[in-house]
Order: sequence, then structure tokens, then C-alpha cells
Amino acid sequence: MKLENYKDKYIISILVLIISALHYFTLEGYWPIHDFYRRLYYLPIILAAFKYRFKGGFLTSLIVALFYTPHLIFYFGEINIQVINQFLELGMFLVIGMITGYLVEKDYRKRKLLEFQIIQLANLENYTHNILDSLHSGVIALDKEYHIPSTNRKALTFFKNPTEILQFFEKVNLLKEIDKIFNGTQDTIEMESIHYKNDQTKINLKIMAYPINNITGKKEGVLILLDDITDIKELRYQIKRSERLAAIGQLASGVAHEVRNPLGIIKTISQTIVHDVKDSDIKEGIDIIIHEVDRANKVIKELLDFAKPYKYQVKKLDLANFLRELLVLTKKYGEQKGVAVNVIGVEEAIVEGDQDKLRQAFINIVLNGIQAMETGGVLNIMLKTIDHQWAVITFEDTGLGIPEEILDKIYDPFFTTKDYGTGLGLSITHRIIEEHEGKMEIESTVGEGTIVKISLPLPKKEEKND
Repeated sequence: MKLENYKDKYIISILVLIISALHYFTLEGYWPIHDFYRRLYYLPIILAAFKYRFKGGFLTSLIVALFYTPHLIFYFGEINIQVINQFLELGMFLVIGMITGYLVEKDYRKRKLLEFQIIQLANLENYTHNILDSLHSGVIALDKEYHIPSTNRKALTFFKNPTEILQFFEKVNLLKEIDKIFNGTQDTIEMESIHYKNDQTKINLKIMAYPINNITGKKEGVLILLDDITDIKELRYQIKRSERLAAIGQLASGVAHEVRNPLGIIKTISQTIVHDVKDSDIKEGIDIIIHEVDRANKVIKELLDFAKPYKYQVKKLDLANFLRELLVLTKKYGEQKGVAVNVIGVEEAIVEGDQDKLRQAFINIVLNGIQAMETGGVLNIMLKTIDHQWAVITFEDTGLGIPEEILDKIYDPFFTTKDYGTGLGLSITHRIIEEHEGKMEIESTVGEGTIVKISLPLPKKEEKND
């Protein structure tokens, strides 16, 4: 029991005792004084009723009656009308105590019920907020005055504050579309837009808006849902690209086989007759034919490499040493083009893969980087591990960069910005990385250079049994 409860009980008890003592120790001839003392009993009775409700008022009035009854018997010594009036007064003590206690009890229960309802509403509100904050979608409520009374936690990962939210809505013309919901000309809104988060990360947002109706069906606002679909769009793009590459691969395989045989015959006949030809012009023409046939055969070989399935020889591979060996193979070519190729910031990492195919993929990336720096530059190769799950190899050059409008096309077969080449290099590289269950990402800024990131999975550690 709390100290305050003891304190209240002490005060009530002391008041009853003091008032009773005043009755017993006051001379018998001063009845008006006793009449005054009797009325003082109402103080502890009412105080007990307010503090302890019905039980307190009833028990205190009963105790007062028990204390006061002997005094009446001793004082009057007989039963007369005054004694009967005093006993009726004792009954009033009980009535006042019970009525006051009952009213206080009734008020107490109402307050408790109100407190319980407030707690329930608060819990319901907290539960609702917890549900909204647990959603992976951003949730924003917008009223008819275009104020934002509520947002969830996810929405604030996209925007700093409500002001920034409204600025974004204005930028993408969403508020004009929301007018249609308020006007009743449109039920829902669905659109996509690009947004830069607080850390300047570019994301694709899917925006959906629905009316908020009250119990009478009147529109009070709009509920806006925001979903980050950047990964979904990237996945869709990769699926489409894979489907397109698979179709091109099948077509290329068929065409390559059909073209290769006639080219072989052309080359054989040309090599045969070139020895019998005396005319230098004709001989030079035949040499050109042989050269172009060889070049066509080279393209066909690349097509077949791209199209045909390859049985990978998977072994453990020390990437740090692998990159140093790659530097030996490409450094001399870089020096000839005025490009310094460096391997820096290398961490130790062991992956599982086909050494020859990964070498082919990495050399393609290095050669592309060197060729992008026509007036010389620097190509840095770095290796680090992330979360003990990925080995990330970064190739960073200071070349011309890739315009944004063609960045999505660079994996397409035969797409190239060079005056020579087949445009199959990055397509083959991308396929090799995917078949190693890895990821290939390219970031580029025109005039500054290009960054190619290759992520290869690290082998999972086997759990040791005790």
C-alpha cells in the first residue's frame, strides 16, 4: 500500500478520535458545544467517502456512530426526545456517508472507464502506427487543404520532411491528378517517377493514390503509397535483356554455322588460285579476299563463343594473385596507349570459378577501359570484400565516359561506339559473370570516366559439427 493511503487513513482516524475526545472531555452542561462537535463528524465521513468511495464513507460513518453512541447514553442517562433526535443524527451520518460514497464511487467508475477507453484508443493508435511503420511501402495521408497530417517511417526514408514531400508532388504533377480524386472524376491514381533520396541515391518510385472516405462516404483526404521499385525495374530489364540475348544467341549460332562453310570454301579456293595468278592487281585483290574471310571467321568464332554453352571448370581462385597476373598481361598494352594500369587496395579473397573465362571477362573490361582513353590516362583495379558474402572487383578509368542514353545498350550484341570491333565483348563478359552467379554494374560520367563493378559470391563457410 502506498504511503499516501496510510497518510489519508491516519488523518481520518485522528479526526474521528479528536472529535470524540472533545465530546467526552467537555463538561456536561455545555450542550450547544456538543452540538457543534457532532457536526464536525461530517468532515472525516465526507473525506473518507472521497478517498475510499462507498466503502470508506459507510465504514467511517459506522465507526463514528459507535464512538458517539456511548457518549449519548452517558450524557442523557435516559431515553427522551433529545436522545431520539441524536440517534436520528447518527442515522444521517450513515446516510451521508453512503450517499457521498456512492456518488464518488459512481464518478470513480466513470473515470476508470474513461481512462480504460483512452488507454485502449492510445494502444489502438500505437498499434496502427506500428503496423504502418512496419510496411515496406511509404504511406502519406493528404487532406483536402493539401496538408500532410500523417506519414509512416518508410516515407521519411524517401523525404526529409512534409515540405519536401509536397515539393516532389508538385514536381511530378501529382497534386493536379489528386484534384481529380477530390472532384470525383477519378477513383485511383498510379504512376512512376524518378526521385533522389536524402543521400542523393537515385530510385524509381511507384506512386499510388486512393481516396480516404468517412463513414458517410464523403472524401476527407487521399492516401498515397510509395514503393521503391528500383530493384524490380532492374530485374525486369535483366530478364528482357536475357531473353533478347538468348534469342540473338540462337539466331547467331544458326547463322554462324551456315556462313562458316561457304567462307571456308571461298578461302580455300582463293588460297589455291593466288599461286597461279601472275597479275599483281588480281593477286592483291585475292589477298584482300583472304584477309576479309579471316576477319569474318573471327566474328563467327566470337558469335559461336557467345551462343554455345560452355562447360565451366570451377576451381578455387585467389583473386588477389589473379589480378596481379592480369596486370602483367595488360600493363604493356596500356603503356603503348599511354595508360597507366594499376592494381591498388587489394584485399585477400578466394572465389570459385573458371579461371580462363574470368580472365577473358576481366581482359575485355581492361581493354575497353584502355581504348576509352585515347589521349592516355589511368586505369585502377581494386578488390574488396563486402559482408563476407561478395568479392567486389572495381575497374575505374579516366576515359571519355559513356553517355546516359546508350548506357542501357552496352550489353547488346553488335552494339559498339568504336570504328572497329564486333560489339560482342561486353555481352560475353556479362554472360560469364552471370554464369558465375555474379553481378556486373557500370557507372559512367561523360568527360570523367567509367567505373565497372564485378561482384562475385564468396564461398559459404561450412558449419562445423560439435
